[in-house]
Amino acid sequence: MDKEHSIENTKKYAILEVMFFNGYSVGMQSFVLLSLAIYFNMSSFFISIVSSLPTAGYLLQIFTKRVNLLLGSRKRTMVIAATVSRLVICVMPFAVFFDIRRQEVYFAVMFIYALVSPFSNNVWTAVMTKIIDKRERGKYFGKRNLFSSLSTVVYTLLYGYVLSMPDRKTAMLILTMAMSLSAIGSAIFMCLHYVPDSESDMKKVSIKTAFKNKNFVVYLKFASVWLFTWEFLKPMTEYYRIKVLGVNTMFISQMGVLTAVLSSILYLVYGKLSDKYGNKTMLRMGIFFTTYYVLTYFSMTQDNKMSMLFAAAVIDAIGFTAITLSLLNLMMEVSGEPADAYVGAYAMVSGLSAILAGLFGGILGKFINNGVIYIFGEQFYTIRFAFVIGFILRLFSLLELTRVYSFEKTFVYPGGSSRIKSMFSKIMFSGSRYVIHSNKGKNEDSDEQNVDKEEDVSGKSNESKKEL
Repeated sequence: MDKEHSIENTKKYAILEVMFFNGYSVGMQSFVLLSLAIYFNMSSFFISIVSSLPTAGYLLQIFTKRVNLLLGSRKRTMVIAATVSRLVICVMPFAVFFDIRRQEVYFAVMFIYALVSPFSNNVWTAVMTKIIDKRERGKYFGKRNLFSSLSTVVYTLLYGYVLSMPDRKTAMLILTMAMSLSAIGSAIFMCLHYVPDSESDMKKVSIKTAFKNKNFVVYLKFASVWLFTWEFLKPMTEYYRIKVLGVNTMFISQMGVLTAVLSSILYLVYGKLSDKYGNKTMLRMGIFFTTYYVLTYFSMTQDNKMSMLFAAAVIDAIGFTAITLSLLNLMMEVSGEPADAYVGAYAMVSGLSAILAGLFGGILGKFINNGVIYIFGEQFYTIRFAFVIGFILRLFSLLELTRVYSFEKTFVYPGGSSRIKSMFSKIMFSGSRYVIHSNKGKNEDSDEQNVDKEEDVSGKSNESKKEL
């Protein structure tokens, strides 16, 4: 009974933790990350590297088993890693307060976070795989992601308002303090998690076990392509809309809120649909929509940037919500035992993909981020070539996904129910009756008017005859 009670509490703690987690996570991505990087005088190359560091750190998860052996248990690993990775963020308010605006400071904070947090993430993923039933994962994570999106709305609005303040130092001080408080709250709830004992805690588990699963290897190939294009384009989109197009950060935060609100609704819908139609089906739909997301940025110019950002926010919610919910669930679905081996293999591939994407984006960005050419007399920013590359890679990842074997059920439109057909026919019938009756009424009215006119004419002629 105590075990069941601990599991139920952990489910609640996981929801509360992600709400605090977003407080500093939002500050380590999107327009907030770019604003912090610019404040600490980072070059475009290091911006690309820093944006990929959290995902690149996944590579270190393959050493989680050794860390567990060193510290004695998975519980200690998660507590220590979560505490260190969260508290290092508390360095930034002091750097802002004492005017230490050097890129080495911000890079060091992000590097230490990326170095330590993967161990707590690995343990957390393995624990949730164990305690959440497969049949309930879509529903539970849909609920968890709902609260995650709602908290993202609050943080995005807050940070957008703060960054629009005229006093730059005050804005950055408030921003980094809010991130630090959120990080502390996240660490507390991570430490409260129930971590069940694992038979593999004190024995070596090789990730080679995961690579023997051919279907899981196919999934890793798909995931590597998807994560590469995602990490590669992530800093490019932010640099393009803030640095090149000069979009106001408050407007960007408002679009982020729109995305988060739509995602909150879609998480509930997608959570049920993923259980019914399969994670692969939802993932395929999500990636399909994200190809249009890239095209909106390719088509974005100074003249249409506001409308295009609005369209991108809507597409972002529709596409990335499905991906966020289904990507990890599909990994859990195609994996086997021991879970740590599969999580470690996925982490290694994710880390390598992020490192390669960061290096490729950083090198490419040095040549295309600020370039301008003219095509048929129209101004063309060379950074838009990156979106062409991203578009092609996303189509390729979609093809790779079709090779993964898992439960899937295709959406089939039944052609409308009999109720809809009968209702539609009633509307058409009533409409046709209205037209017939209205035309009939008009004809009767016109006949009466003609008769009245004839009577008036005949009456007038009779009167004239009498006068004669």
